[in-house]
Amino acid sequence: MPEGDLIKTFLPQADSSNPGEGRIVRRRRAAPQSGGQQLRALPRARGELDLVALRDPEICFDELLLPETTRQLFAEVHLEHRREEFLVTHGVAPRRTFLFTGPPGCGKSATAEALADELGRRFAVVNLSTVVSSFLGDTAKNLSAIFEAATAEHWVILFDEFDAIGKERADRTDHCELKRVVTAFLQQLDGFVGSSLLVAATNHPNLLDLAVWRRFDEVLEFAPPSVHDARALLRLKLRSIPREKGLDIELVARACKGLSHADITRAVTAAYRSHLLTDPEAPLALAELLRTVERAQQARAIGAGD
Repeated sequence: MPEGDLIKTFLPQADSSNPGEGRIVRRRRAAPQSGGQQLRALPRARGELDLVALRDPEICFDELLLPETTRQLFAEVHLEHRREEFLVTHGVAPRRTFLFTGPPGCGKSATAEALADELGRRFAVVNLSTVVSSFLGDTAKNLSAIFEAATAEHWVILFDEFDAIGKERADRTDHCELKRVVTAFLQQLDGFVGSSLLVAATNHPNLLDLAVWRRFDEVLEFAPPSVHDARALLRLKLRSIPREKGLDIELVARACKGLSHADITRAVTAAYRSHLLTDPEAPLALAELLRTVERAQQARAIGAGD
């Protein structure tokens, strides 16, 4: 991946009268780094269950709609890790730990995966179902094993649903073991000097222990899309799809009000999938897209208990 590739125009304004314009040409991904060593065995919990799921990233930044400030931040992080040796000789470490907060479907996990792609690293997702153990002391041991692996490897590692292990210790409804887990995580984070980048993501920032917030190098909030964001995201997702001339993206964007980034992306994919199976020779029609957006709104209403 070319250096500095992150800072560029990410939202080509494809002319809707020319459906072929703005097609995505996926670039060749950089080879994932492993510190120049053979990959070690994944950390495991009691019962030999893997504590992390490891894979190559499949999402890149030019597939995401992110604020320019966020893109600039990760461009800086990219440069810091390219010049890590230089920084360390001057007594400064690159940023390694990030906390992402915001509602579901607004790009937290996807951004962590895109960061792995940008840095040419493997993407590791922590399996909280195996990390959090009912056996006294095992959860802290599992966390220690994960941090040991993260220190040895060159990963971008995601602690999704982080509130499960970073919960407020003053909560009287939780038992003492979970409070010890929070303390153990903070201690591990304080002492972390490894090569991996750690991303913690939560939909419930109000549940986090107050001491958690100041432990991360950067805290980023991911917001639901505005109508303007929905319009830009629709252009981004439709740029490789032949569509009818004059398709009213503004109308579709207004219909997407209240949907998350993930909801809108799924609606576009659903419309195109259905279209390919029914009339693949014709361009995608406005009615097809509005139909899947309406279904997304109905599903969201059901999920909200309406």
